[in-house]
Amino acid sequence: MIQLVTFDLDNTLWETESVVANAERVLADWLGKQAPNYAAARDQDTRKALLAEVLDGDPALRHRVTPLRIAVLELGLRKAGYSADEAQRLARAGFEVFIDARHRLEYFPHMELVLQLLSQQYQLACISNGNADVRRLGLDRYFSIIVSADEVGISKPDPAPFLAALNSAGVEPQQALHIGDHPGDDIQGALDVGMHTLWFNPQGNAWTGQQRAHGEVRCLSEIPPWLNRYQRYAKR
Repeated sequence: MIQLVTFDLDNTLWETESVVANAERVLADWLGKQAPNYAAARDQDTRKALLAEVLDGDPALRHRVTPLRIAVLELGLRKAGYSADEAQRLARAGFEVFIDARHRLEYFPHMELVLQLLSQQYQLACISNGNADVRRLGLDRYFSIIVSADEVGISKPDPAPFLAALNSAGVEPQQALHIGDHPGDDIQGALDVGMHTLWFNPQGNAWTGQQRAHGEVRCLSEIPPWLNRYQRYAKR
């Protein structure tokens, strides 16, 4: 019997790429006013070089998007001539500008209703590689367990984030269902620890992963009825 339902966040409960792109533009505008020396030299090649330099110094940051973003910004500011203290201050302030815009989300249809319904029957957890925070969005009223790569220090498909959610819930893998959009990070990662899986595939894309998920839905509203059918099937 399923007792725990875990959700990916980005591109499962909301679309992410356009939101992050807008947050990048908001940050760029802010930097243009607050740190013009850095903003003038801020192009894609420069950012790639900064990212590579930061990761060379601390490869573990690859799995922690918040400190990674701050570190890249701080390094760029120092290279643009700002003092260490000023670079640190600007990097942290700039990140707050970015993360505020990062949370200006438009939920996929039926999201809150589905979470409300499921939270009445199951423990709910979110497991994310990104830095969207359900507490900041007020969605922690549905999620009793919140797991992020920033906090765990490793990202999906590594078993650690999934195991952290299972341990917090006090359930075995076979008592949990993970729902996500990514065939590797979500589906294969959850399968590897023995969880049930449901692929969220709103675009109707062809499967590109290894092992297939136990099920597939194209709208969040399909999740409760699918889960009810799956539970009945599992009892046989």
